[in-house]
Amino acid sequence: MRADKSRICALGLVIALGLAGCAGSGSTTTAPVAITDLASVAGKWVGLLEIAGSRDREDYVEVTIAGDGTYRAASARTIGVMDARGTVKVADGRLLIQGESGGKGTATLYTQPGQPPRLLQVNGTAGDGRPYIVRLRPQS
Repeated sequence: MRADKSRICALGLVIALGLAGCAGSGSTTTAPVAITDLASVAGKWVGLLEIAGSRDREDYVEVTIAGDGTYRAASARTIGVMDARGTVKVADGRLLIQGESGGKGTATLYTQPGQPPRLLQVNGTAGDGRPYIVRLRPQS
């Protein structure tokens, strides 16, 4: 009986050490990268939209940035469809976003380990004044 307890304790210790080693081995640091032109971020991006006052809910969103300085963001949400359009321009290494309905935001491009290696984070204010964050990854 005592040998069984010792084996269980030893097994638990091995598992705990193994998990601790896995947790500490990966790097999750991200680094901002200057956006130099629209071509570097043009294309389709997908991710999650968090908007204040949405009862802690995130919506899946697809954003297409065109080389002509326009964008379209679309999402099939539980309470209806979101279809936002507007313009984007590069300034100071970031993307400035102006929506047709009055919303605005600033996007920062990050590099990160793993796949996909790029993350575009948009912090902004919706047309109704609520703050939002969108974390986007390029869609292949």
